[in-house]
Amino acid sequence: MKKDLRYFLKQIEERTPELILHIKKEVSPKWELSSVQKRLEADNRLPIMVFEKVLGHTMPIVTNLFASKRHLALALETSPEQVIAKFAEAQKNRIPPRRVDTGPVKDVVLRGDAADLRSLPLVTHCEKDAGAYLSSGVTILRDPVSGHLNAGIYRNRYLAPTRLTLNLAPLCHAAEIVQRAENSQQPVEAAIVIGHHPAMGMASQQRGRIGEFELETMGGLLGEPVDVVPCETVDVVVPADSEIVIEGRVRTDSWEDDGPFGDYWLYYAPPKKARVFEVTAITHRRDAIFHDVFNVGPEHLVLFALGMEGVVLSQLQTIIPQVAAINVPVSGSGNLVYIQIRKDMEGLGINTALAALGAYRFKCAIVVNEDVDIFDDAKVLWAVMTRTQADRSFFVVPGSYISRVDPTGYAPWHSADKDDRILSTRLGIDATKPLDPSFPEVAEPPRWMWTQLDLNAYLK
Repeated sequence: MKKDLRYFLKQIEERTPELILHIKKEVSPKWELSSVQKRLEADNRLPIMVFEKVLGHTMPIVTNLFASKRHLALALETSPEQVIAKFAEAQKNRIPPRRVDTGPVKDVVLRGDAADLRSLPLVTHCEKDAGAYLSSGVTILRDPVSGHLNAGIYRNRYLAPTRLTLNLAPLCHAAEIVQRAENSQQPVEAAIVIGHHPAMGMASQQRGRIGEFELETMGGLLGEPVDVVPCETVDVVVPADSEIVIEGRVRTDSWEDDGPFGDYWLYYAPPKKARVFEVTAITHRRDAIFHDVFNVGPEHLVLFALGMEGVVLSQLQTIIPQVAAINVPVSGSGNLVYIQIRKDMEGLGINTALAALGAYRFKCAIVVNEDVDIFDDAKVLWAVMTRTQADRSFFVVPGSYISRVDPTGYAPWHSADKDDRILSTRLGIDATKPLDPSFPEVAEPPRWMWTQLDLNAYLK
């Protein structure tokens, strides 16, 4: 069986049925669907959800595919602790896609006016979002200058039956491609892919070099080539086993307002100008499943963090071999990184925090010893409170670019526009123990006993 969305859902149903929830009650795509997700999240429940009946539409919606590291691990058939390592390995050992003549995504082909976005169950997630958004689509662009393909997830606001926005972060490869095309007055041909094996979404987050096609990393994650087919109206290839594909062109001479939108910081991002995507065709499976990502839910952050973790871990270990592991926790909205080190010299914690802040746009880096579980926020906070002094263990780096949506950002000193709040101050924390042998030991029962205890013998 092909490793696609249906393969993944079948695996979940068979192996971890407690992790999938079928909602049979009809729900509205405006607020109600995301309200169900939010309520479950408030109860610390993060199942994959299949909404079987969506008001006004025939397509079911699946969501929460990326809600935790456990979800990613199930998709990659590994353990949560090995997800980052497997992702990094897939980026090194990419498998090129394989072209085929056709595939299920060609079951239905709609062109021109028949390619109407209103046929898709686009979701309005948050109360003050500017409207319905496509939040899960992997956009594949053809660079008109180099001919290379590039893929990434960018939000799309519904504007009209054949028009969407395409919101590109300033430093992403797609923004660079589109800017070069604008300079040469060329449109950019593209396709937005909705619904495939979660490995597609993961691969779209790679932080490689421009020109490295993300579907090759997807192949590395799956251990097999991704079958691709040519689009109907643009010179782009897309996965043959996708659920839905929206074909079109990115305008380089037109902009529209995008926002407010509930962003990964969990605040509303204010309205900004975004590129316009003009639809030329829609193709989909006969019984297509629509995939949605809850923009202020944990899956947005888990997926977003994966790309950072994969590249930052390898960079840090090159500079500081004592780095054992890293974690970008959901609690930090993608702006916080925990680093675990094998400390063998004083000053290594500060050096590691400096390196981590330089490796990516983190707002805060916290460094701990190997005895601290970096996948448990409470354990990291314990280390900060018991192993630091604010005047020695903390340092700040002002005037750095982190994110254009940081609600506490400030303008450059020379900027005439004081609303141009693009700068932030970074924080590094060395929460490692001093090497002084007189520093107290952690109090616990014998580690060999409690870690190897067979609880079932006591709890029957």
